[in-house]
Amino acid sequence: MKSAGAPLHTRGHYGFAAVWLLLALLAVSGCLPSSCSRTESRALFPSDSLSRSIAAEIAVDTLSLLWSSRGPDDAPFEYPRTVLFDGEGNIWVSDAESNRLKRLSNAGNTISDLSDERFSYPYLAGISGDTTFIFSPGRSAVLRILAGSVEEVAETPKTARSGLLQYAQVHRGKIFLKLLGDDFTGYVTDLSDDRTRRVRTELPGPSWRWAGGLRVWGDTLLSLRGYRPVVDLILPDGGRDSLLLRGFDSPMLARSRLFAFGKVTKAPLLTSSAYPFEKRLYVLNMRPGWLRVDVYNRAGQLVHVLTQRDPAFDRSFYPIDLAVRRSAPNTIQIAVAVVEPEPRVDLYSWDEAP
Repeated sequence: MKSAGAPLHTRGHYGFAAVWLLLALLAVSGCLPSSCSRTESRALFPSDSLSRSIAAEIAVDTLSLLWSSRGPDDAPFEYPRTVLFDGEGNIWVSDAESNRLKRLSNAGNTISDLSDERFSYPYLAGISGDTTFIFSPGRSAVLRILAGSVEEVAETPKTARSGLLQYAQVHRGKIFLKLLGDDFTGYVTDLSDDRTRRVRTELPGPSWRWAGGLRVWGDTLLSLRGYRPVVDLILPDGGRDSLLLRGFDSPMLARSRLFAFGKVTKAPLLTSSAYPFEKRLYVLNMRPGWLRVDVYNRAGQLVHVLTQRDPAFDRSFYPIDLAVRRSAPNTIQIAVAVVEPEPRVDLYSWDEAP
């Protein structure tokens, strides 16, 4: 199997070194649903065929778009890579191209726009109370922002390895790092552990297989995968378990099978992000033109399918991240970062059945 090494999206003015550094934030390249050939075999793995039948039984709920923002007029979004809600419902957005951190109100207005020389392709790693944590892979550092002040809290491993992918998550004082590359065995580790007894969970094989961010769900660390409907559970002793997302359906599942047998050269990107909230996992299910969010319970079973109103085909549509909060007893808000066809952040609302 072949793993391509270029990012899914780069701007023309990036130099060669910067392009590879941007890979630290983006998934390895693959193909999106809009690129699927109609002449390819439509055969599925048995598990994918079962998932498709489960998905067919789930009613689809419609999301309401509250607003869409391209950022402030004088400094619009260029590549809004990650989004997170804070405790007040404001939306933090890291822009990986402008190296800025913006905070939007729940109404979509810009509250702050922060720039710092230590922001190098910034990646939101977590929010705790009034403190926001930023992973800066270009500077090999985890930073925190408190009352507008930026300070470094930890260094991450410095490496010149090729095809590097890096993800970080900060939770309850612990800093988790996921490091993947073409020429070494990838791993997940807790940087806050004593270096002499640091536990590693190895992720062997090609980096594309494990590409995806880190999340914390209750007391469990999740390692996401973009190219298969599987979430890895990282255990405290360094072990790893896997949670199969039963009910995940995608127009690219057939291509996944073809890729596994070497019939096509690019792995299909099934999901660009997922977000655990309360007892559910919200998964961005890539579609050629419209937003779809699948909702799973703790056992990995599909329980809800959410989609935007009036979905339409758009080959360039690419949502890259999402965050979830409860805004009322029966109302969920979902913030989505979109990089194509124009960089923006959308806020949706979903009214759950009482």
